[in-house]
Amino acid sequence: MPDTNPNSISSNDIAGIPTTPVAPPGGAPTYPGDDLANTPTTPIAPEGGRPAYPGNMQWPDLRPDFRPDFPLFPFPSPNIPSVTYYGQVRFLNATTNGMNLDVLIDGQNVFSGSTFATISNYSQISDGFHTITVRRTNGPVLYQQTLAFISGERVTMVILDTSGGVALTKVSDMGCTNIPSGSGCIRVANMSYNGSSYDVRLFNNQIVFAGVGYKDVTSFKQATSGNYTFFVTNSQINVSTFNELPQLVFAVITGTSCPGCAVNNPLLTYSINVRPGRAYTSYIIGNPWSNMYQVFTIED
Repeated sequence: MPDTNPNSISSNDIAGIPTTPVAPPGGAPTYPGDDLANTPTTPIAPEGGRPAYPGNMQWPDLRPDFRPDFPLFPFPSPNIPSVTYYGQVRFLNATTNGMNLDVLIDGQNVFSGSTFATISNYSQISDGFHTITVRRTNGPVLYQQTLAFISGERVTMVILDTSGGVALTKVSDMGCTNIPSGSGCIRVANMSYNGSSYDVRLFNNQIVFAGVGYKDVTSFKQATSGNYTFFVTNSQINVSTFNELPQLVFAVITGTSCPGCAVNNPLLTYSINVRPGRAYTSYIIGNPWSNMYQVFTIED
């Protein structure tokens, strides 16, 4: 007899009705099974942070593919070569002992067989401490000292006489930059003998540098390009740096007439052809009694 119940379902309609999924043998129930709370989920990162793995772990992350945003080792890294910075140094022999001298930096000869009034080329020297040795050529050591050098600095080391041998004094060659167009820079360094003091003058007796004592190095002064002649005299007691020309203007100097203003009996006379953009240091070296007495001008 046919089924007349309106709520019954015929076997032909069962295929169209959704059923609850059945889990595979031995597996967890599939969605939306009743074990949803036990199903593993991917950890959620804190707001603005990096996802943790395999959970809420503390740094450093232990994943083999993890790459931190900053080095794990303090700088410098052992795998990255450190950067070395350099300065420059040269040596001026201002000794009057008549010996030929060698200069060594950390045992390496950089100035061989030098004599009075000779200068080496600049040598590159790394930032830090270095042992400087001055010895008689093929002879005994006269001076040895560990000195500090600074990267980016250019210096001249002057070798001077002492009662027991020689000594070194450092002169920085970095004092003249941003030179106006058409001008250069000049200065004077007294490296002659203990107790000496000089004034440096122009032909009309105008003072350029006053009271330059032993081992003193003046500041640079601006000089327009041209050829200048200077006269070195003993310092006068009534002369001070307030009497100095603030700068040298070649056109004014050559056009000045000053009868009776000549420099009488100067100790030394020297000239400099000042070129634009260049800096010059005039070293007064030697002494009158050794017949080694002169002004040695070099370009810095």
